[in-house]
Amino acid sequence: MLVDNNLDAGPVVPVDFLPKKTRVVLKDWALLRERANDQQRFKTNKNHEDKKNVRQSRSLCQLQLDQVLERISIMHLPDERAPLEHLYALHIPNCDKSGSFNPKQCKMSLNGQRGECWCVNPSTGKSIPGSPTVRGDPECHLYNTTPEEERRSHAVRAP
Repeated sequence: MLVDNNLDAGPVVPVDFLPKKTRVVLKDWALLRERANDQQRFKTNKNHEDKKNVRQSRSLCQLQLDQVLERISIMHLPDERAPLEHLYALHIPNCDKSGSFNPKQCKMSLNGQRGECWCVNPSTGKSIPGSPTVRGDPECHLYNTTPEEERRSHAVRAP
């Protein structure tokens, strides 16, 4: 029976009252049980390490976001109620749930005005040449194409 990731052999029986042959069997059983416990602990630790490795394999967007959040966390503010104008200079990457950059990246709003937005390559986060920088929606779907869409557009243009 598995109890708290350990095999439980049941109630403890005083070994002195058992025949020698039974003691050997019990000793073998205890060794087997200990080996099984070790294997279970190894599996549990391995799964924990695998989860840590998954967490450590962060996307470029997530890494950049982590860096910005780290910078914010170590900033010394003269007064907690003071305006946080220095935060407006920071670019906080906008990542989607898969870790890629959202095609539209924006600066923070300031004084009730929308921040400037621009289009980026979802894989690299680099600004797409020729795409506008506007206070609003730059319609990034017009500038972001998948490799398959690019092949189709080149095939259509070819004579």
